[in-house]
Amino acid sequence: MKNHFTITISDVHGSRHFSFKQFVRKFAVFVVFTIVLMFAAAALTIWWLNQEIEVIESKRQHAQAEYQSVLEKSRNAYQSLQKEKQMIQDQLDNKTKQVQFLDQTLQGLEDLIGVQPEEDALVTDRVKLAQLTTLEKQLLLEDLPSGRPVKNFKGVSSSFGWRRHPVKGTREYHRGIDYRGDAKDPVIATANGVVEYAGYHKKSGYGNLVILSHDHGFKTLYGHMSRLKVKTGEVVRQGQEIGFIGSTGLSSGPHLHYEVSFVQRKLNPTAFVHWDLKNYNEIFNEVEGVPWGSLSQIIQGRVQRVEKQLSLRDVN
Repeated sequence: MKNHFTITISDVHGSRHFSFKQFVRKFAVFVVFTIVLMFAAAALTIWWLNQEIEVIESKRQHAQAEYQSVLEKSRNAYQSLQKEKQMIQDQLDNKTKQVQFLDQTLQGLEDLIGVQPEEDALVTDRVKLAQLTTLEKQLLLEDLPSGRPVKNFKGVSSSFGWRRHPVKGTREYHRGIDYRGDAKDPVIATANGVVEYAGYHKKSGYGNLVILSHDHGFKTLYGHMSRLKVKTGEVVRQGQEIGFIGSTGLSSGPHLHYEVSFVQRKLNPTAFVHWDLKNYNEIFNEVEGVPWGSLSQIIQGRVQRVEKQLSLRDVN
């Protein structure tokens, strides 16, 4: 019986006896041990898996935090770029409007001075051409008589041409323009020049008289003034006051007698009075006997010399 063992099971119906060999008992013990071992291994595995899950979760949370941080930085960077883009776009729109305004202004200036640049000309070339053309025309407008000789225009009492003399009553050729005015209204030079004569001229009947000598053979005469502000030999600039309206000499009342002459020939001052940048070319057709082409070439030569000097200065 050493190789057998007995298991007794008792209940209300009595007792039952089961006899097994020792091998079965050992097998049962082995099975139980194996099951316990499996449960232990399973528990250990579950514990290890839980540890791994916690590590993975920690890494996931860290990675998510880093991702959120990077996402926030990217969002801030994007917003900053958007703001910078909008600022650059606003600046570009503003510059575009400025360029359009400058282009329109330049076009208006070109129309004013009569310049027609090439269609594909650069803005810098257009500006340079406009500057040189304006300089050329401005030089001629300053050197030759242009504009009214009175500071306060109050009308014309007598024009250039035949008329009845207001004092002598005879029909005579009036070689200038008489400007109305009050006594002591300023009289101004209509061009740069030198005072050829300044004083009382009894023989001509012009009373207090100023004669200005200008470039290229032009002269202007200002008569009947009440008082003079310049002396013979003095250099004057266009627009400078040279005296005041009066009624000296052979005169019926306060006014200014104004004449323009070219090489001893009296010219109608009307065209010179209305001569400016806007009406620049009209005088060339209205006033005959003046070598306008040669005068323009002389001025162009001066402008070219100025351009050359500016170019050399830029190089240096």
